[in-house]
Amino acid sequence: MSNTKRSKNTKNNILIIASVIFVTVAVIVFVISLSLLNGGEKSGGDSRTLFVENSSSAPESSELSESSSAEESTSSTPESHPSSQESSSDSSSSVGSSPGEIEISRAQEILENARLLMGTPFLEGGSDTDGFDSSGFVYYVMRESGYISCPRDIREQAKMGIMREFDEKKEGDILFFSNEIGGEPNFAGFYSGNGKMIGSLIISSFEGVVEVNIENDYYREHFVAGVGIS
Repeated sequence: MSNTKRSKNTKNNILIIASVIFVTVAVIVFVISLSLLNGGEKSGGDSRTLFVENSSSAPESSELSESSSAEESTSSTPESHPSSQESSSDSSSSVGSSPGEIEISRAQEILENARLLMGTPFLEGGSDTDGFDSSGFVYYVMRESGYISCPRDIREQAKMGIMREFDEKKEGDILFFSNEIGGEPNFAGFYSGNGKMIGSLIISSFEGVVEVNIENDYYREHFVAGVGIS
């Protein structure tokens, strides 16, 4: 009899344990399922947030494309206005496209540099802005105008270019004169047009860089040589 009771008690204990295990497993499964469900909702919320952020950045992307389009349209503007290109090419071709035009351009530069020194005093042996003698003035202006091989000695200067007679002189040419008729050159200057010359000279009214009229007998008779700049 006692054995039968013990057998029943053992079966009851097994059933109780099995029930507890079943309930525990069910609870665990329920908790896991609930966690997965909540995790899925959180994941969906993050993806929506990411979408909103991407949406907010969309205007920046469109602004960039508009800016690029604006740059492209700006860069294409010259192509859409061929007249501006033609005028540009015309203006570039008008500067130094022929020997005559190059000569005029050089002459203008030389005369501009010479005029900037008007009023500088005469200084024997001078070749800078403190003062010039005649050949020092020619030397300084020519080097300022890009002719760095211009010699300092006036007799060498009279041989450095295309030789021209008095009546063949052009603007920018260097004209050389002698104190004695038929002598070697003693003074010089740049022909500035309209019968005038700019040089560092000693004249009755001024000693230094001045513009004088050379269309008279004295300068014609004392003329030694003219040097063309091209």
